[in-house]
Amino acid sequence: MTALVKARDLVRLGVARAVGRALPFSVTFILTHRCNFRCEYCEIPERAAEEMSDAEFCAAIDELRAAGMARASFSGGEVLLRRDAPRIVGHAKRAGCFTSMNTNGWRTGNVLRDMSGLLDMVVLSLDGPEPVHDLVRRRPGSYARVIAAIEQARGLGMSVATITVVGPWNVARIEEIAELAGSLGVWAYFQPAHEECFDAEAGLHPALTPAVLAEVADRLERLRARGLPLGASPGFLRRLRRAPRFHDCAACHAGRYFATVMPEGWVVPCHLTSGTGKYLNGREVGFARAFFEMPHPQAGDGCAISPYVETDLIFRLDPRAIAAALRRGDGAPGRAGG
Repeated sequence: MTALVKARDLVRLGVARAVGRALPFSVTFILTHRCNFRCEYCEIPERAAEEMSDAEFCAAIDELRAAGMARASFSGGEVLLRRDAPRIVGHAKRAGCFTSMNTNGWRTGNVLRDMSGLLDMVVLSLDGPEPVHDLVRRRPGSYARVIAAIEQARGLGMSVATITVVGPWNVARIEEIAELAGSLGVWAYFQPAHEECFDAEAGLHPALTPAVLAEVADRLERLRARGLPLGASPGFLRRLRRAPRFHDCAACHAGRYFATVMPEGWVVPCHLTSGTGKYLNGREVGFARAFFEMPHPQAGDGCAISPYVETDLIFRLDPRAIAAALRRGDGAPGRAGG
C-alpha cells in the first residue's frame, strides 16, 4: 500500500474513518473542460468556461495536501491542452502526493518524458480497435497516437491503464480491447456510457439496458478468469449487475474521502453530482473549507463510473477492491503470453 501513498497518510485516513470525520484523501483536479476531440459519448467540451490559473491550482493542492490529500489525479476535457499541466502535476508530486493523469494520448509527445518522476500513473482512453477508436473519437490517427503513448509511458516506468467507455459502438469488442491491453501489458478498465456527463439522473445510454450490462459483467468476469489484466474488482461487476440502480448516492464516500475540484474552483463530490447542490468555490472560501462544508447528495441510484466505484469500494473496506488496488499499485500486469 505504501507504493500508492505514504504510511503517515494511511494513518491519518484510518483515524478519520475511526472517528467518522471527512478527509480529502483523494482529489481529482479537472484542469479544463476543453478538448481537442468531440467524442460520440461526451459533451464535456460544451461546458468549457473559466479556468483557474496554474498558481491557483497549485495553491489548492497545497491547501488540500495540508488537510489530508494523499492522491491527486488530473483530468479534463483533455488535460494536456493546458501547457502548464506538467507544472501543476509536478507541484502535487513535490508536495508528497501520488499523482495520476487521464489523457486521450493525442498531445503526449515529449510531455510524458518531461513528466518522468513526477507522474506515477497515466490513464489513456481506448475505445476499441483502430477503426472503432478513430470513428468514436472522430479523429483519424488517434488510435495510433494512444498506442504510442502507452508504449512510451511504459518505457518511462509509469504505471499505465486504459479506460474504455462502453456503448453500442464497442460493446461487441470488449474481448478485443482486453486482449489488446494484455498484449501491451497494461490494466484495462471498462465503464458504461452515461447519457449526461454532469447529471447522474439522466441515466445511461439507452442501449445499455440492465440485461446488456449483466452480460457485460459476465464477459468481464470470464476475461479476468482467463488472466487478462482487468482493473475491475468483483464489487464493480456486482454493481453493473444492479443496473440501473447501482448503489445509493447518499451512502457513497464521494464528498467524504474523495472529491473533485472543477476548473472554476468549485469543490464537488463528483462531476455527475456537480449540479445537484449548493457547493462552495475554493477560490472564494478556501479549498479545505469548501471540501469540509460540501453538501452530500441525499438521493440517487449511484453510477457506473469505474474510478468512482472502485474508490468508494476501497473506502468501504471491501477486501477484494483493496486487493485489486494493491495489485495495480505493484505496477504493470505483464504482457499476455509473456
